[in-house]
Amino acid sequence: MFDIGGSLAAARKGQSLTPADAERLTCLRGRYLAALEHDEFDALPGRVYARAFLRTYADALGLDADRFVEEFDARYPEPLEQPAVTVFRPRRRRRLSARALVALVVVAALAAAVIWTSLSPAPNVTPIRAPSPAAAAPPHPRVALSLAHPHVTKHAALVIHATNGPCWLLVRRGGPAGAVLFEGTLEQGKAMQFVPRVWVRLGAPWNVAMHRGAHVVAGLPASVPVNLVA
Repeated sequence: MFDIGGSLAAARKGQSLTPADAERLTCLRGRYLAALEHDEFDALPGRVYARAFLRTYADALGLDADRFVEEFDARYPEPLEQPAVTVFRPRRRRRLSARALVALVVVAALAAAVIWTSLSPAPNVTPIRAPSPAAAAPPHPRVALSLAHPHVTKHAALVIHATNGPCWLLVRRGGPAGAVLFEGTLEQGKAMQFVPRVWVRLGAPWNVAMHRGAHVVAGLPASVPVNLVA
């Protein structure tokens, strides 16, 4: 066992080197070299740096660097790493607040309503579309037509076919005050038929072709809605 710091200082002085000369020789800061010469290893950045600086300084002075490092390791052994201990703590169960409980009940009720609705048979409802401006805007004059014809079969169905575009329809049984059989838009290319006697309101008669049996309805107006009794 020998004096690390004293040996370094004696070797430097024996070579007539000043602290500034040693700093230029080792490229280490003067305060680190002074700490090594005074055995003040706690003043260095850490144990790894202390060993590296010690080896560099001893080599620069022409000393046995391994001996200095071994002496340093003997005095200041590397601390044993403590195994990390993980502490498991049971999680505490959080109590539901009154608001959270109410929210859960509401969500459950909504989910049940959605499921019940999806499982229930859907009613046969025909979507109602707003008539086109030309069909819905009074004050267009209403033209009333009648299919009373001696050669038309009494029980033949009235067929309405949207050939040129959509047409809004209102179909009532018997007359304008009868029960509604259909109200909505007949899309282009679609056709509907009704058993007489019916009252029909055509929003865009210029878009449809109509016949009852072999009799074709002619004379439908080209710009105004029309009421039809068939």
